[in-house]
Amino acid sequence: MFEIRWERMFDSAHRIYEHEKKCRYLHGHSYRVKVLIRGELEEHGMLVDFGILKSTIHDLLDHKVILYEKDPLVPLLEKAGQKLVVLDRNPTAENLALFIASLIIRNFENVREVEVGVFETPTQSGFVKMTRENFVEVNYKEII
Repeated sequence: MFEIRWERMFDSAHRIYEHEKKCRYLHGHSYRVKVLIRGELEEHGMLVDFGILKSTIHDLLDHKVILYEKDPLVPLLEKAGQKLVVLDRNPTAENLALFIASLIIRNFENVREVEVGVFETPTQSGFVKMTRENFVEVNYKEII
C-alpha cells in the first residue's frame, strides 16, 4: 500500500446552526487541511493526482460560505448571489473533516483509507479517519 500527504489552505465562512454560543454567528476562517491517503497506485503510477485533489477539495470550498441545509440563511444568501456549499450536517471542523474524507473515498476508487485534519486555527481542529469499510456519505450541494 502506498501513502501520500497533502496540505492546503482555503478561506471560507460558516456558522454552526442553532449553536448556543458565538459560533452561531456567521464568521470566517483561514482553514488548513491536512490529508493522509493510503491505497494503490493507479495506471499512471500515482495514488492520487495532486491537481485533481486540489480541484476536488480546495476549489470547492475556497471563498464560499459553508452552511447546514436546515440553516435559514441558505435561501437568503442564495438569493443574494453568495457562493455556497450546503451540507447535510453542521459545518463544524469535525464534520468538514468527515466531508473531505467522504469526497476523497467517493472520487478515487484506488483509495483504501484517508485521514483528514481540518484546522480552524493553529490550535483548534477536527480529525477523522475513514476507510472504505466505515465510509460515511456526506451529501452536499454547491450553489454558485
